[in-house]
Amino acid sequence: MAQLTVPPSTRAAAGPVLAVAGGLLTGGFAAWAYYGDVFRPLAHTFGLWIALLALLSARRPVREAVLQSVLGLAAAVVAFYVGKDVMYGIEYPGMPYSVSLDQLVQWLVLAVVAGSLLGWAFHRIGRPGHAGAASTAAALGLLAADAYRRGANYPEDAPVVVGLAVLAVAAVLAVAVRSPRQLAEIALWTLPAAAAGWLLVSAPDLLEQFLITGSL
Repeated sequence: MAQLTVPPSTRAAAGPVLAVAGGLLTGGFAAWAYYGDVFRPLAHTFGLWIALLALLSARRPVREAVLQSVLGLAAAVVAFYVGKDVMYGIEYPGMPYSVSLDQLVQWLVLAVVAGSLLGWAFHRIGRPGHAGAASTAAALGLLAADAYRRGANYPEDAPVVVGLAVLAVAAVLAVAVRSPRQLAEIALWTLPAAAAGWLLVSAPDLLEQFLITGSL
């Protein structure tokens, strides 16, 4: 039976399209959740986008991983802020509201920086050996740190953010684990990765506060 093969050029072209689609979908979902009751905490965490970047970058050449991560995050930023504007108009008809251009530009710049760094950090997910284990642990550590940051500060949000983190961890492990030995190594590296991840997931909020108030 003949097997269908996808040319490398087609796979390379599909990657950016999937990245933008994933960013628009997650950003739009977060904008919808922002005005909801149950899923609102997810609009104040980074778990959706950490998982998105990990899945977009896994087993990719580093340039593809970086490009797709930047595109995915940038699309998510636009979808989130424009989507919030749309949802506000639906929830509060007739009330004035508009996207802050300065805030949008600020988060787009952060998307380029974070997308580049995380695309590079995650592109070895799914590969054998120490590098694949360390890359996977970096993603899991960030997911755990993000859930802890929100859950510790807002205990009532913990069930939702921890639930998302569990699903995201399962998805990343599904594409990452190559052997029981590698799984054990991933577990070993996840705790220190979570400690470093807490600093990273806290940085955007601290930066935004500094830019708005002029002090930390």
